[in-house]
Amino acid sequence: MNLKKIKLFLPLLVIFAAVAIAFVITSSKPEVKKRPHHKKQLSVEVVEIKPVEWSANIKTQGTVEARTLTTLISRVSGEVTWVSDELKPGGFFEKGDKLLKIDPIDYQLVIKSVEAELAEARFMLDEERAQAAQAVMNWKRLGRAETPGDLVLRKPQLAKAKAVVESAKAKLQRARLDLKRTVIKAPYAGRVLEQYVDIGQFVSAGNNLVQLFAIDRVEVRLPLTDKQRELLDLPRYYRGESVANTKKKFPIVIKAKIGAVTHSWKSQFSRLEGAMNRDTRQQYIVAEIDDPYRRDSTGRPPLEVGQFVQAEIKGRQMNGVFAIPRSAVHGENEVMIVDESNHLLRRNVEILWEEENRAIIRKGLVAGERLCLSYVPFAANNSVVRVISEKGNAKGLKSDGRKRPDSEKGKKPVTGRENSE
Repeated sequence: MNLKKIKLFLPLLVIFAAVAIAFVITSSKPEVKKRPHHKKQLSVEVVEIKPVEWSANIKTQGTVEARTLTTLISRVSGEVTWVSDELKPGGFFEKGDKLLKIDPIDYQLVIKSVEAELAEARFMLDEERAQAAQAVMNWKRLGRAETPGDLVLRKPQLAKAKAVVESAKAKLQRARLDLKRTVIKAPYAGRVLEQYVDIGQFVSAGNNLVQLFAIDRVEVRLPLTDKQRELLDLPRYYRGESVANTKKKFPIVIKAKIGAVTHSWKSQFSRLEGAMNRDTRQQYIVAEIDDPYRRDSTGRPPLEVGQFVQAEIKGRQMNGVFAIPRSAVHGENEVMIVDESNHLLRRNVEILWEEENRAIIRKGLVAGERLCLSYVPFAANNSVVRVISEKGNAKGLKSDGRKRPDSEKGKKPVTGRENSE
C-alpha cells in the first residue's frame, strides 16, 4: 500500500524539484553592464558648384542615301546594240556620257519616209497657192463687182494644204526625236546602281534600262528625340515660307568605321523633315556631304550609299547650367546638398542632359552651394554630417564614373541608421 502511494506522488515530486531549480537559476543571473552610446555622424565629401558654359555633343546614326536617284526608261523600242563599259553596278560616268545605244535603222527609215511625205505636202501647198491666185484672176476677168467667197478663192483648200505640211513637219520632228532617243546619255555625273538590260536584248518603250544616282553629294537621315531637338538651333517651317530661305547651316561630323579605322566627313544640315515617326516618336534631320567620292591626300575611302554611319552634332551654347558627376544624382532627379551648418538636404533638380560621366542640371541648384559626392542612399533629410573633404569648383570636375566611394571591397556603405544610434 505504501509502495503504491510512493509511485503516485513521485512525478509530482520531480516537477516540484525542477521548478525549484529553475527559480534558483533565474534569480542568480549576473547583472549586465550598460555600455555608453556614442552617436556617429556621416562623413561625406562635397564640392562647391558654379555655373558653366556648355553645349551638348549630340550623337545619332543613320544610313547614307543618294540625294538624286533616277531610273532611266526607254522611250523607243529596239535591240540594244552597244553598252558602255561603265554600265555596270558601281561604274562611274559624267554628265552627257553615252550609256547604251538602241538599233537606229528603223527610225532612220521613218525619217526618210516622213521627209518624202513632207516634200509631197509642200508640193500640194504650192499647187493650191497657184490655184488660189488663178481663181482671183478669173474672178476679175469675169468683171464681177461683188467680193468673191472663200470657196471661189479656194481658201479652205489652201488651209488644208498648209495643215498637211505642218503635220508632216511634226512627224519629221518626232521621227528625228525618236532617232535621238536611241542613244541613252547620262543626265548628270553619277554612278550605276542597277543594270537592267545588256547588249543584244530587245527593249520596248517603257522598259527600265538602268538605275543611277548622283555623286555630287549624298544625304544621311538622322533621327532626333524631343530632348535632342531642344538642344539644337533647328529652323521652324511655317505656311507660306520657303524651306530654302529658312535653311540654317551648322556643322555635322559623319563617322564610319571601315575595318579597324574610323573615318570622318564634314557635312552640313540640309533640312528638317516635316513629319515625325509614329513608332519611335522621333523626327529626322537630313545632313548633306559634298563630293563623297573625291580622292583626298589622306587616302580616306569613299562614303558609299547604303553605308551605316554615326553622326555628332554640336548643340547650341547654353549659359548658367551646372555640370555635376552622374554619381551625385540619386534616383531619377535627386541630389544632396550640404548647407552651411552641415545639414544634409535632399533636393529635386531638372536634368537637362546626361553624358557618360556628367549630368547637366538646368534648374534646382544655386551657385556656391556644396554638392554631396558621397553615396548616402538612406540618409535622413536634414541629417547632420561631417565634411571630410571639400573640392573646388564643380566646373573643373573630372568625373571618373565612380558609383559610390564607400562601397569598396571590405567596406559597408554609409547609411542614415548610424546617425540615429
